[in-house]
Order: sequence, then structure tokens, then C-alpha cells
Amino acid sequence: MSKAQSKRSGTEDLSVHEDGVMMVLKQKPAALKSLALPADAQVAIVSKSVTALQKVREQNKQLTGQAFRFFSEAAKKTAVVNKDAFAPDARALAVLEGVRIAQEDLRRSGGAYDLDQVRTLLRGISRQAVDKRVQEGSLLAVPGPSNHRSFPTLQFNVDGTVVEGLKSVQEALPTNNPWTVLNFLAQPDDRLGGRKPIDLLREGKVELVVEAARRMAQQGA
Repeated sequence: MSKAQSKRSGTEDLSVHEDGVMMVLKQKPAALKSLALPADAQVAIVSKSVTALQKVREQNKQLTGQAFRFFSEAAKKTAVVNKDAFAPDARALAVLEGVRIAQEDLRRSGGAYDLDQVRTLLRGISRQAVDKRVQEGSLLAVPGPSNHRSFPTLQFNVDGTVVEGLKSVQEALPTNNPWTVLNFLAQPDDRLGGRKPIDLLREGKVELVVEAARRMAQQGA
């Protein structure tokens, strides 16, 4: 056939193309006894009703020699997306829960400053100087809203200076993940008699906190 032909009835649309036939059932399945097709025709019958497709098969057994394919729209729709494939596994959920806990630590310990506020506290130092302190570990930054860096307020003394020993503590910990560092600083530690490491750093007891960080690394090894 040189071009597509189409005809309609009250029950179905029938389109005949160069490479085959597409019939879309609208209401009740009609008999196909009058349908004449070339011997090598390929036929696809689509219906929203699985029952309608079954009736077509039963009422038109004389066409079983043709290459017929039957498709249910309802079945196709339900099979398009496998929602289970998008569910996070236990490991992914644990990572998410870890971030949630760390963010709660941040909130309870006083929140965080943004970059401009930190520059003000540190007497107007440059952004490059802030970056250097973060990289060397003497200043702690965590990912903030819109992935902008935020600086937990707990690391600052009342005069705006950064607590002593933060770099040594970060070097002693078994990870450089900033959320893990924050969690260590903000949570009571049995190795320190139930006190928070950040409180001891404010008191100048750097070695005690560094030792606790080392023991944490040894326990995790």
C-alpha cells in the first residue's frame, strides 16, 4: 500500500499503513471476518480492556494464521515505571539519617555563620584566607543551603576568635567529613567523662580532646 488509509465505525478505528495494521478498539470488539489483509501483514490490536482483547481472539479464530499482536493500554501504563527501583536502600537511608542528625546538632549548638559574617568576626580577612583555614583544618565549614558553605558558631569564642586546637582535633579524627567532625564536637563523649569536646576546647584542654579523637579513630579501625 502506498499510503496510510483510515476508516471509522462505532466501535473501532482501523488504520492501514505500509508496514501493517493498527486497530484501536473503542467500545465492544467487532468481528474481523470482513478484514482482508495481505499474507505478510502485521496487525496490532490495542484496547484498554483485557477482556475485549480476549473476545477478539475468540470471535476471529479464522485470522489466527495472521501475525496478530495484542496490547492492553492498562497493562502498559502499570509497567512503565517500577517505583521500587527508586526506593533508597538501607545504606542510603543511613547516610540521609546521618546528615539529618548532624543538622540537628548544628541547630542545637547555635546554628552557623555565613561567609561574610565569618569574615567580619575574623577582622575582615579575605575569602582566600577563609578558604585556607578551612583546608588546613583550623576552621570548620559544612555544606549549607544551596550548597553555600556555613560555619558552625560553636567553634567561635565569645570574642569572635576560633577555639584553639581545632586543627589538631580534625587531624586526629578518622574522617574529614565536616558533619562527622561537627557531631564529635557537639555530642557528650564518654571518653571525656560525658562532657562535650567543644566545651573542653574552650577551656584550653586541647590534649584531652585530641586524645579522645585518637581513641575514636582506634576504635573505628
